[in-house]
Amino acid sequence: MKKYLSLIVVPTDNATPRNYRIPYLMVYTFGGLVALAVLVFVGLVFSYGKLLVKARQADLLAAENQRIRGQNSEVDSLKTELIRLQAMGIQIKKMLGVDISSEDSLLVANLSPAAGSQAIADAIDTGDPGETQQKLLLRSIPSMWPVKGYVTREFYTTGGEKSENYHPGMDIAAKRNTAVQASAEGVVIKSEWDEVYGFVVVLDHGFGMTTLYGHNTRNLVSVGDRVARGQTIAFLGSSGRSTAPHLHFEVRKNGVSVDPREYLLN
Repeated sequence: MKKYLSLIVVPTDNATPRNYRIPYLMVYTFGGLVALAVLVFVGLVFSYGKLLVKARQADLLAAENQRIRGQNSEVDSLKTELIRLQAMGIQIKKMLGVDISSEDSLLVANLSPAAGSQAIADAIDTGDPGETQQKLLLRSIPSMWPVKGYVTREFYTTGGEKSENYHPGMDIAAKRNTAVQASAEGVVIKSEWDEVYGFVVVLDHGFGMTTLYGHNTRNLVSVGDRVARGQTIAFLGSSGRSTAPHLHFEVRKNGVSVDPREYLLN
């Protein structure tokens, strides 16, 4: 025999009371559904809260990693600048015929990150380690102007690649087929056609230094070739996205474009 729950509704206007009979099974079913909905809601709120906590922790870790990377980058930049200034001073001494002190050799040897480059590995010779490192570092600095001409556009990276004035190198205008010379000793790691730079040559000088020579009429070197500072590696042209004969010259430090004027000797 079914059991029912009687629900009596008594109107306030003296109308006839109404009696509703609701099966207990329906009451239990409705109550169960309400309880289940409450449990699901509580579970979702709890899970969402845990996700929010984890997301906050991830943001804090990301911010901390970014801060550490920034500090490491500043240290690397200061170290690189110290190496560059010391090496430039040594090079100027050599150009003036001044003897290089043992302190200069030792300092360059201690600061030089001599690692991971064919340009370094192939050039190491016997003798005093400090003197060897010093010579390698001096040869790796792109200090020689690759062509004689007029600078028509300077290096500009403020605002990043989205800036309409972004230009990661230096444009040097000269007559077509002017000899393009290696700015420093190195190994050819790219000699090919590029949609932007046309016939392009990239040299690895070791110590994280590379140089790029773009818009050539013709390349004279192949991948794997070792070239000396001042060696002709291509002929100036206007290939790729170019409107007039010029050389697009880039200097990159650990893959990041830097101002060539910081290295070129006038």
